[in-house]
Amino acid sequence: MNSDQKELFRKAILEVLSANSTRHGLPATAIAHHLHLFGFSSAKTDDVLDALDYLERRDLPLIEQTLKVISKENKAWRITQAGEAFLDE
Repeated sequence: MNSDQKELFRKAILEVLSANSTRHGLPATAIAHHLHLFGFSSAKTDDVLDALDYLERRDLPLIEQTLKVISKENKAWRITQAGEAFLDE
């Protein structure tokens, strides 16, 4: 992906997480599945994980991992208030 495509891909991930406003978040596979709504029909889980890592490791994280009590190996993410504010701009 070029830089423009990466930006659109990351914004699409934020939109997917924004639509799922539960405290449980979504796993990478579910996020990849929903990205077809934004024109990324062949999104790979590894690409989603890379984008999640980028969005989470910023000075002002736009997403965060949810705390799992059971099956901690099944990671999930949700959008932060900063992520919602970014989408509202």
